[in-house]
Amino acid sequence: MNLPENFIVRLQKQFGNNCADLVESFNQSPATSIRINSNKLKEFIGEKIPWCQSGYYLNERPLFTIDPLFHAGCYYVQEASSMFLEQVFTQLFSKEENLTVLDLCAAPGGKSTHIASLINNKSVLVANEVIASRANILKENIIKQGKGNVIVTSSDSKYFGELKELFDCIIIDAPCSGEGLFRKDPDAVNEWSLDQAHYCSIRQQQILKDVIPCLKQNGILIYSTCTFNPEENELQLKWLKEKYGFSGIELKTESNWNVEEWNDENLYGYRFLPSKIKGEGFFLAVLRKNESNSSSETSSNNNFISWMPKLCNEKEVSSIKNWVKKIESENIYRWKENYFLLSNEQLKMMNELSDRVKIIYAGVELASKKHDEFIPSPALALYEQINITAFNNLNLSKELALSFLRKDSLQIQSEDKGWMLTLFDNHPLGWVKSLGNRMNNYFPMEWRIKNY
Repeated sequence: MNLPENFIVRLQKQFGNNCADLVESFNQSPATSIRINSNKLKEFIGEKIPWCQSGYYLNERPLFTIDPLFHAGCYYVQEASSMFLEQVFTQLFSKEENLTVLDLCAAPGGKSTHIASLINNKSVLVANEVIASRANILKENIIKQGKGNVIVTSSDSKYFGELKELFDCIIIDAPCSGEGLFRKDPDAVNEWSLDQAHYCSIRQQQILKDVIPCLKQNGILIYSTCTFNPEENELQLKWLKEKYGFSGIELKTESNWNVEEWNDENLYGYRFLPSKIKGEGFFLAVLRKNESNSSSETSSNNNFISWMPKLCNEKEVSSIKNWVKKIESENIYRWKENYFLLSNEQLKMMNELSDRVKIIYAGVELASKKHDEFIPSPALALYEQINITAFNNLNLSKELALSFLRKDSLQIQSEDKGWMLTLFDNHPLGWVKSLGNRMNNYFPMEWRIKNY
């Protein structure tokens, strides 16, 4: 790989004798890793990622697109180093704590789906992505993983600062110069420059400045990047300490993990170097907010309609309430013609977000209604608490499952008529409507497999 000379000079200054090994690692093939959705896939045999209970390395990279289990949300393809986030939640929080968490730069969803699996069902994760197209990808991945404790939003960071000490924990996986991903993304090498890296640091500070007011006093800030650049990493921690009074939090690591630990003046950072670990370049730090510094600034008009879901009465939803294994404190709400399963905690958060932040999805969409008929939602099929026994099931071979995922017409005859839940290897995929001699395929058009 033809690395920029200025980049190598900085690595030599930064890593000294370890620089040569790091530079050589850019010429090696990246590892492939996945994180198992333990609520859907109970067993998996493979090499464990040491810092993540559900993380595994694969011997080779398969074509995930043609694996129905991938589309069923049984696992998520995620870079191994970034799974270190799990250590923050297992070491600093109890699974019994009801948390409010913001993942500010969440797309495509690796960290958000991971966090959703680490917090309990009464906790609320707000997963945000400012770019609309990426926010839709985030929404899709959240739905496929089948958790119901997430609200997906799409707003600029400046609007979150107006919410005033709302979150117990904020994760900022900041836009960065991408040095840690050079071997996975050669285009990033061509885009790199000293000026571009400096611009990233300025943008990161603005994002941090925007959202600090909505972190509770004594709340936890998790800051991460996929770069080695001190200006985007260690110097940002020092800036947070000097300007806003943040303090560092030390995490426990095992020596055989080969994670490089940095500390200075009670600040701590964790570097993942491809020359030392089986993964890509990554940096993570955890800090505590010690001072209250709510912003007094407010915006005028964010130009979107807030969600205003209304609680359904028992009669209105009597025919769909048994579609899920209902969890305590969750209720069915209607927004326009769509029906959602929302917890009391989510509803409270949605009221807090109000018209400040654009909500694009929340909880679990159960159904829509058309001509007095309830149409089951794709999200319901993938929800981990779906009551499979409430529906006629259609078990598909791999060939038919891929046909379904391409949104092909299914020439399958069945004595059962009406809505049927398709499954592959006992894992739900989505819905068809049986007409007796054929099936209408209701897999979402925007999710369909293309070019296969």
